[in-house]
Amino acid sequence: MFSVVPTAQEQLKFLKNIQLILQSGSFSSTYKFALLISLSRLSIEKGEDEGGTLILEYTDIAEKFIELYWKQAVPYTFHEDGQLILNQNNGKQAAIVNRIILLRQSYSSLGLLRRDTSVWLKLLKEVAKTVKEMPVRYLQNINGQNFEFLYRLEYSNKQLTLLPQVMYCLRQFSEIIEELCQKRWIDFVRLNKQNLVILDGLPDLDEFMFAPSRNQLGQVADFLIDLQQCQCFYCGKSLKNSKYAVDHFIPWSLYPADTGHNFVLADDKCNSQKSNYLAPEQFLQKWQERNYLHDQSIVREISQFGFLTDIQRSHRVADWAYKQAIENEYLVWLGGKDKQILVSPISGVF
Repeated sequence: MFSVVPTAQEQLKFLKNIQLILQSGSFSSTYKFALLISLSRLSIEKGEDEGGTLILEYTDIAEKFIELYWKQAVPYTFHEDGQLILNQNNGKQAAIVNRIILLRQSYSSLGLLRRDTSVWLKLLKEVAKTVKEMPVRYLQNINGQNFEFLYRLEYSNKQLTLLPQVMYCLRQFSEIIEELCQKRWIDFVRLNKQNLVILDGLPDLDEFMFAPSRNQLGQVADFLIDLQQCQCFYCGKSLKNSKYAVDHFIPWSLYPADTGHNFVLADDKCNSQKSNYLAPEQFLQKWQERNYLHDQSIVREISQFGFLTDIQRSHRVADWAYKQAIENEYLVWLGGKDKQILVSPISGVF
C-alpha cells in the first residue's frame, strides 16, 4: 500500500539520527559502516520513492558486505613480515574479512567465486548470520539504549524490514550517507593501532578502500572496444588511434558501486568532459538499448572480471539517479563543454 513520503522536517530528523549513530555510536569494527552503505544501496536497487516499508533478505545484505570487503581483503602493502592487510576490527581481524581472505587464495575474482554456486551460497549464509548477529543488532545502540529508527530487531526472521519512510530517506540521501560512512570507515582504519605498522604517515586510503580497480577496468575496456565497434559511446568517433577510458554511465559519485552493464567506453575528451555528470536522454536510451541487445555477452564477459552483471539492477539504479537529478536540479552533460539543469521527466524511463 502506498504511503505518504516523509515531510522535510522528518527527512531532516532522519539525517540527524544518522549523524547521531556515526558520532555517538560505539564502533569496534567497520561492520556498521558497511551495513549503512548496504542498506542505502539496496534501497536504491530494490526500493521506490515512497514512504512505505522495504523488506530485505539478509543474504542480499550479505552480498553487499562481500562486495565492499572483497577489494579491501588484499594486502595494502608488503613488509618483511609478509603481506599486511588492513585490520577492520579493534581486536582480531574481522571474521568476514578473514573468510574473504581465505577465499581469495582460490578465486582470483568475485565473478569466479559467484560461479562456484555451492561455495558462494555457503559464504552468503555465513556472512548473513554474522551481519544479523553483529551490526544489525548493535547499529542502533546509543549509550546502551536501542534507538530503533531504521528497523526493529526481529531475531527469528531471515529478513530485515526497514521502518516506514526509511527507504525513501535512504534513497534521497544516499550520496550523503555514502560520503559520511566512507569517511568514518577510513578514519577507523587509519586510527586503528594494529594498522600503524602498515600505514606510513597519513596516506590517502580512499582509492585503495573504495575506488574501482584500474586493472579490472582495463580488462573491461578490451571487451567494450569490440562491443562498441571501436567507437566512442558518446561522440561516435573512432578509438583506433585515440586514448580512451571506461566510463561509469551512471557516475561513480552518484552510485559508488560497479555493475557490468553500467560501463561504456569513451575517448579521453568525452570522458573528461562528462566527468561526474549524467548524460542526456538520447544517451540514456542508447545505453538501455545496448544493454538489452547485448545482455548475454555483457554477463558472460564482464562477470568473469568480478563485476556484478544484473541488467535490472543497473536500470533501477539509473531510474533512481535520473529522478534524483530532476528533483535536485542536477546539471546534465550535453556534450562538449555544455551542461544544463535537468528539470523535466525522462520519457520512457519512469
